[in-house]
Amino acid sequence: MPAPTTNSGSDGNSRGDRERETAAAEQRQREVELERQRIEAENRRRAEEAAARAKFEQEKREALGELKGISNASDLDSASALRGVGSTDSGLKGVSPADVGLKTMPARNYAFAGNGLIAGTTWTLYASRKPGEPEKRMCDVIKQQSKLAGSNYDAGVDCKRYQFVLGIAVSVDPFTDLSNRVAFDDLTNGQFSAQGQGLYDKLRGKRFDELGCHSNGAMICLAALENRDIQADHVVLYGPQVTRESLEVWNKLVQDGRIKSVKVYLNENDPIPGASIAYADYKKNQEAAAAAVRSNPSIGTLAESGSQIAVGAVSEVPLFQIDSLKRTINKTSPRLEVQTFPCKLDMMTTGCHAMTMYKSKVNCTGKSSGKSVPGTELRGKDELPEPPLPCEALGAKP
Repeated sequence: MPAPTTNSGSDGNSRGDRERETAAAEQRQREVELERQRIEAENRRRAEEAAARAKFEQEKREALGELKGISNASDLDSASALRGVGSTDSGLKGVSPADVGLKTMPARNYAFAGNGLIAGTTWTLYASRKPGEPEKRMCDVIKQQSKLAGSNYDAGVDCKRYQFVLGIAVSVDPFTDLSNRVAFDDLTNGQFSAQGQGLYDKLRGKRFDELGCHSNGAMICLAALENRDIQADHVVLYGPQVTRESLEVWNKLVQDGRIKSVKVYLNENDPIPGASIAYADYKKNQEAAAAAVRSNPSIGTLAESGSQIAVGAVSEVPLFQIDSLKRTINKTSPRLEVQTFPCKLDMMTTGCHAMTMYKSKVNCTGKSSGKSVPGTELRGKDELPEPPLPCEALGAKP
């Protein structure tokens, strides 16, 4: 009798397959769980980093706010800020503040300084002359300081126009000055430099007929005017570092009669005014996003905040187009007069931002220099004079 057939081999194979499939499924489940845990840990890390950045930014704002508060807390001159004597302490024993008439202190005395130019990033110089004094001595001082700095400051200064020239950069290196001073001025309306730069004291107590302010110098001018450290009848901003907030302050200074007029000169392809507004807007959006994360530290809030920052960055692109920038300034500060000039140099070279370029644009008359052009004599007659140069040609691509 034949032995019965069995399927033990096939059954064993089936069991082995099922066990392998079960093991593979369990492995996949473990991997999914591990990935979920990794994602959760990464999200917690990102939230903690965002909170840490927000705390850092908050502490920095508070520190800068204290600087600004110091500058606005009193109208007393720095010379009167005696150690150990508070704002409500007259320094006289047994005498109250009311007895010395603090509320009726005489107004500050400002010395007339003619026309002034406050320079911007990387400019470190100081020169002045009395109104009516010949400009040669001051020009020589500026040339000497420019040479020592390895720069061409002197080419951007009209010595006949100005009697006072000041630059208070921390370094002649652009990156160093931007990262250690100018960026903070963008967030404090120039108060950071006003409180931290020793050369700022040269401004105190001056009264100007016209105050020219180039680049970051616009923030220095604004801080000095807000602090009432100086007075000025007319202000001219050349390719200025501005923000929406600072533009509103400039507008109010004119509205309140503190300044008679403010002119803004903008060269096409000058990136600084647009970049200044964009940077301040970005920091404002970043702070708002950080505040949202602090109040609701979820992944959704992080994603939404990041999206809002990205959208905000894209919306700033028109600020680098001169017509759009002019409209932004006109809308934010309607009392400011804005004039634009063509300039075709590459924006990345910042050639259109240089004070030398603004000087040539503003002073351009389109008239001939009157100099003779060699090789143009005809039939024994004198050489022909140089033809007039159209102002539009200034700043053209080489």
